Amino acid sequence: MKKALSLILAAALSIGLVACGGTGTSQSAGTSTPASGASQPAAGTLSGTIRYASMWSETEAQADVIKAAIEEFTTLYPDVEITVDWMGRDVRKTIQASLDAGQYDLWDSPVDAVLPNYASYGYDLTELMAAENPVLDGKTYNDVANPTLMEAVKSAGGTDEILAVPYTPTVIGMFYNKDQFEAAGITKEPETWDEFLDVCETLKNAGFTPLSVDDGYVVLPFASYLGRLKGLDFIGQLISDSEGTLWDDPAVVEAANAMQELWDKGYMSVNSASNKYPAGQNEVAMGNATMYLVGSYMLNEVKEITGDEFNWGCFAFPAPEGSEYGIDVNTIGMQAMQVAKNATDPELAFYFASFCTTGKYDQMMSEQTNSIPSASDTEWPAMLECAKGVLNSTTTNVPYGFGIQYNADFTPIYKEQVQKLLGGQTDAASFLAACKSAVTGK
Repeated sequence: MKKALSLILAAALSIGLVACGGTGTSQSAGTSTPASGASQPAAGTLSGTIRYASMWSETEAQADVIKAAIEEFTTLYPDVEITVDWMGRDVRKTIQASLDAGQYDLWDSPVDAVLPNYASYGYDLTELMAAENPVLDGKTYNDVANPTLMEAVKSAGGTDEILAVPYTPTVIGMFYNKDQFEAAGITKEPETWDEFLDVCETLKNAGFTPLSVDDGYVVLPFASYLGRLKGLDFIGQLISDSEGTLWDDPAVVEAANAMQELWDKGYMSVNSASNKYPAGQNEVAMGNATMYLVGSYMLNEVKEITGDEFNWGCFAFPAPEGSEYGIDVNTIGMQAMQVAKNATDPELAFYFASFCTTGKYDQMMSEQTNSIPSASDTEWPAMLECAKGVLNSTTTNVPYGFGIQYNADFTPIYKEQVQKLLGGQTDAASFLAACKSAVTGK
């Protein structure tokens, strides 16, 4: 439903600010705002209309934060009107036609949907991000941006242009129970595969089940191992190899054998082959397994089980010997606000996007949705602090699962077979044969 969320300044500015203040970050009179906090420039210095197509449903927590940002923005700038279509995930079904027709100035979706699919529809924000921003106390957006996220945006778009404003990022990593690590006497997070196997053995000897999986994210372990070894392009070739010869590559065989070894050595949960999402991650949440390869969003998904006191740790997927990609190559996801190339006023749309995704509203979004903040100086939720090292040390961003799921005909068979492999119901040779057959159709 379309909502006109513009406000005319009819009361004291202070009343408007109190009514829509953030949680725990509002500043009293005489107190300086955070470095990325929204400024309060003179009313009337911006004007115009922003037509925004949102990926959120109107009742979602994310929408509540954006509504609050809109309310304050239009209070500060009474000559600005922001209209919103709360379209939910269906925004992607119609956005291309809408952008072609010039119906929206701003829209958002996960970055892997916005970019590269709609890169040609985006306004290049590079110069605007480097210029003084009137809604950021005169700082530039680059002053408050997380540089890792900006590189991830460039990577997703396949260009040096910056075609979106990132927010609510996530990162893929090996999330684990730190208390069980400490109880087993493990003091160092593994960086290599051999170190990882040593950690698994130590956990097993201490009476813990090192790993679990379920069908929700089971595509990740094999793909991450092989992706580290051979790189992104190789996996793209592998899943489209009509002759099937790449499935005999020594690195592919090594990756399959490594997955079988996890089961053979007793490192996998006995439920691994049958676990349906969210059973695997729940095993970790309940203390029945120690580690699970997944995105940082999992911590919020299991919060009802773990509460706020669970002692989470996180490390990047370890690198096998001879890897092309090190542990600084990871998957960072995020939502992305894109300013349309044919927006009525691209600067105005960008100023609102930056206002909404930094400072008070970045903090509010992080707190109300238990998500990683987008600005470099916003405080992280305590339970997600463990992922900060992986995210901030990432120098190269790769697609989820190194893109192994990009062949729709192959993916269902791969998921089934890799879960059987990790759960001890098939061996490496049979797994590879099934995958080769799925790709070649032979």
